[in-house]
Amino acid sequence: MTNEERQIQETLRKVAGAVETPNFQMPSKNSALHVRRRPFYRSKRWASIGIASAIVLGLLGTMQVSPTFAAYVKSIFAQDGFDEGVQQAARQGFSETSNLSVTDQGITLEVKEIIADPVQVMVALMIKQADGKPLLPTYSSATNAESNAVELLDAKGEVMTDKWGTTFEENVGFVRFILGEKEHEPLPKTLSIHFDEIGDRKGNWKLQVPITMAKTTAATTVLPVNQTQVTKHGLKMTLHQIVNTPTATRIELETQWTEAAKKQLEQEAKKLTGKTTNRAYAPFLPYQQYRLGYYYEGTDGSKGKERLMGRSHSIDRYGHFRWITDDDPLPKGKAATLVINSFHKAIPYDMSVTFRPDELNKKPVIKQVGEDIFTLKSIKLVTDEDSGKQEMEMEIDVLSKDITRIYLPWWVLQDGQGTTYRAKMGGQSKEPIDQSGRERATYKIRLEDSRHWEGGEITKLPEKLTLRLDAVQKKYPLEWRIPVPNQ
Repeated sequence: MTNEERQIQETLRKVAGAVETPNFQMPSKNSALHVRRRPFYRSKRWASIGIASAIVLGLLGTMQVSPTFAAYVKSIFAQDGFDEGVQQAARQGFSETSNLSVTDQGITLEVKEIIADPVQVMVALMIKQADGKPLLPTYSSATNAESNAVELLDAKGEVMTDKWGTTFEENVGFVRFILGEKEHEPLPKTLSIHFDEIGDRKGNWKLQVPITMAKTTAATTVLPVNQTQVTKHGLKMTLHQIVNTPTATRIELETQWTEAAKKQLEQEAKKLTGKTTNRAYAPFLPYQQYRLGYYYEGTDGSKGKERLMGRSHSIDRYGHFRWITDDDPLPKGKAATLVINSFHKAIPYDMSVTFRPDELNKKPVIKQVGEDIFTLKSIKLVTDEDSGKQEMEMEIDVLSKDITRIYLPWWVLQDGQGTTYRAKMGGQSKEPIDQSGRERATYKIRLEDSRHWEGGEITKLPEKLTLRLDAVQKKYPLEWRIPVPNQ
């Protein structure tokens, strides 16, 4: 294997890690029904913990081009680093090699390959010199401007969805469009690319590439389900259909609360009014903050990995959602069973513990609420890499049988003068379930002075602090089995 070939493999391994998970943002009363979700906690080193998550995927890669490239790999998407479903579809011949390009200012923008089916469109783009040679890794055009657009157009030429500010690393970029996020959305017909600037060069790079889905559409099967179940918490679940395409198996589900359940949720909302560090959103937590866990089971009883359903789309402010959840495609010719087996819901919680930082750093402080055990392990001042300001960092262990998640705004830290410190970023790690059936999760959170919009600097640790936890997400068992016949 040549150095160039090793570089290609390394690039595609990196692709798998370049996933951004935007977090839920509460829609306003006048918002459209389908709300684009945006992240509101960011950091270079920390994994953000937000209110709820839905996946919008942008894939970026690093790749050197060599004369052996075409011979080495029939399809870019067949290599390690992409979802197994995308690799499988590429190996089966469902990807299309485009090689359409446009040249301006001595730089060529080329669409190398597209793989498209009714649930997603993947595009591989390349920038290179007009003579076909790759740009040097240090060349300033490796990142394009925010104004540059990659769009999908429908049959009328209207924009369906877009990706702005597509980034290249050493000449290659990958873009992924998720389809079907809007109800009754048509299939795209054209990939439209318009760049005004690449690096330090202004120009005009325009391409329109036809998107062909005849083969992938013919290989797609749709299983109408149209079944409804109501959980003991009063959540009405309607499974509309299961779609199996060359790249993925998609679950299309709708959820909403019964009228009886809304009365109970109203009481929970009252308990959360004025709580958490996101007070405007807190009353909506009981309605909106929930997830469903599921797995696929084979005819031999084998169980796949349990996952949480993703990409929900808000229909109203009170927990009415559309869900589209994609997995690797189910094997052809084999029956399976979709098992929705768990319900994860935010509930009001009452945990409060007062401590002195100097004593905590010598001896952990333990607080028990029911069967849940909280251990405050440490608190210290650290410097934020981006702002250069000092912040507090806490490490907390949570031992519980049913708490599955604690989101940042639910932690509230206050000092003796009434100053509130909000959690701005954090990380969570988990250990295997112990003999008592409890799982240990370690939370490491950064906190800033909430009196300042951008976070005020903390020059010293307060003498006394009170940590409060106003809500937690708990897991409840569920059993809904939906047969999926041979596809």
